[in-house]
Amino acid sequence: MTSRALPRDELLRRAAAIRLVLLDVDGVLTDGRLYYGADGEALKAFDVKDGHGIVLLRDHVDFGVVSGRPGKASEKRLQELRVKHLVFGERDKLAGYAKLAHLGVPDGAVAYMGDDVNDVPLLEKVGLAAAPADAREEARAVAHLVTAAPGGRGAVRELCDLILRAKGL
Repeated sequence: MTSRALPRDELLRRAAAIRLVLLDVDGVLTDGRLYYGADGEALKAFDVKDGHGIVLLRDHVDFGVVSGRPGKASEKRLQELRVKHLVFGERDKLAGYAKLAHLGVPDGAVAYMGDDVNDVPLLEKVGLAAAPADAREEARAVAHLVTAAPGGRGAVRELCDLILRAKGL
């Protein structure tokens, strides 16, 4: 597979134009593992470094989630982080993205971080495509940025830091 990784100056140029950051949940905001409690409730772990990156950037860009799984276990954390746009239970990521068309943000001003094969079409569409270090090869191959950190362990923070730097914040 060929890589779409970009040189640093082009990454910064694209990052400076970002107005909306969209994230997958499992494998991006979490490490992808699912824990189940005694009553069958799903539990997930979120890294505070990723959350702090969102906090630092959220007053300058909008944030949203496009996730293939239902969102009950994630909603509390996303509410704490004031993530505004939530699309859950949408395995077809382009269809999930289409549900956010009313925001009027052009593709070139959207960043998306995904980690698996169903994320590839959306990664190919947006202006800044990112994947965690431990993403599937197919997602890494189409990403402009592959982070040093794995999903759920600082990958989102790296994307946020890039956008902050590019915007001079």
